[in-house]
Amino acid sequence: MRDKSFSFETPLPSVDTGIYSRKALTSLYGVDFIAATVSSAAVAPFIAVVDRSIIENANGKQTLNTGLRKGFRNLLANPLRFLATPQFGYVYGTYFSTYIAANTIETTCENYSVDLNRTAFLKFIGTSIVNMSLCIIKDRAFTRMFGVSAAKPLPLLTYLLFAARDSMTIAASFTAPSYISATLQQHKLVSNSDQGNTAAQLVCPAAVQFLSTPLHLYALDLYNRPTVSLWQRARLVKVEYLKSTLARIGRIGPAFGLGGIETLFCRPFVVVIPKNHLATNDSYFPTIITVF
Repeated sequence: MRDKSFSFETPLPSVDTGIYSRKALTSLYGVDFIAATVSSAAVAPFIAVVDRSIIENANGKQTLNTGLRKGFRNLLANPLRFLATPQFGYVYGTYFSTYIAANTIETTCENYSVDLNRTAFLKFIGTSIVNMSLCIIKDRAFTRMFGVSAAKPLPLLTYLLFAARDSMTIAASFTAPSYISATLQQHKLVSNSDQGNTAAQLVCPAAVQFLSTPLHLYALDLYNRPTVSLWQRARLVKVEYLKSTLARIGRIGPAFGLGGIETLFCRPFVVVIPKNHLATNDSYFPTIITVF
């Protein structure tokens, strides 16, 4: 029986020592790709509208409610035109890349029987690199496209605040849920692991928005009003904090409702991995495709 213990110092094994054959592993990566594609397509329109509305509310172009109404009206009136806009493209690219990174890391760690701590660490590093880079590119483009003044370079502190904000969101989305779920199960606060996973994956990313939203608003204000005082920036954050936080929590919802979409459209393609597709003598190994 293979020793499945793993430490941070343990090197990753070669592909030939994994529990899946090359053919099965390739199929699982294909399902990861499908899950990321479907999830991103479902999430991106909603988030593109919310992100634009928050930015235009912060710079005074229009109120948050007005931006949301106009954005969703345009989306519903002409969805194909909306899908062709850079606004959608930036968001779709960001989420697809993040999902595919998270899912393929999860599948690879599953293949090599990597323990929970190592898997969480690798997912955090991988998704941080992908998500932070693309989110900063997206937010820079959105800030310039939907600003009230001529496009100009973003201040260095804005980039740093965006990076800090994204680090918090990534940790809450990809690392914290596994630990929170285990704690909920340990204290009998949920009846099974599925309930624990669902609760943790919904609550953690939403809760962190109460901490990360001030960083987001402050970063935007550095670009929109480069000469105002610290007190004026703090006042803007205070005024816009609650509604912006709720809007950012609301944009989390669709991503975490995609488990049903994944189950309906992706999992039917992988029901059971046949015995001859496994690298071990196990006749079945459960496949977990995670969509955040």
